[in-house]
Amino acid sequence: MSRRKPFTLVEVVVVIVIMVLTGAVAISSMRTDSTGRLIRRSVADFRSLCSRVRYKAMEMGEDRMVVYDPEKRMFYMARPTRDQEEAMEYENGFVILDNTRWELPEEFELATEERDPILVFQFYPDGGASGISLSLGCKGQTVEIGVAKLTGAIVSYEKGGNQ
Repeated sequence: MSRRKPFTLVEVVVVIVIMVLTGAVAISSMRTDSTGRLIRRSVADFRSLCSRVRYKAMEMGEDRMVVYDPEKRMFYMARPTRDQEEAMEYENGFVILDNTRWELPEEFELATEERDPILVFQFYPDGGASGISLSLGCKGQTVEIGVAKLTGAIVSYEKGGNQ
């Protein structure tokens, strides 16, 4: 009968090192999001908000807006004021509506000197849009977000920084 040799200490140590390295790689891949992934996810969330606002404009047959409130770091859906009385009550020319909103993540910077809510995009009943271009910064990277006037599509591209 042949007798089996037990594992040597070196073999056991090698197996443990391999298991630790494999675990470290798995844990690091599940860790917090990379900057690029955070930017892409945030832009997708913002596009989703804009799509809901655009759809509401087409559904209701009247203009809808995406408004940014710098104090709360929040984007909201709004509508233009309808009459002189509303225009006096809402000095910015729009009324913020329901719970359609998106909060700017902590990691992002949106440089603006404004203190009052500002109009970012306006969507029309025909699906078109107008608005300003946003430049969002996150950990040294910048993403530019705008709206296509004819189609109302939200367009974005990353610029600068390392990926």
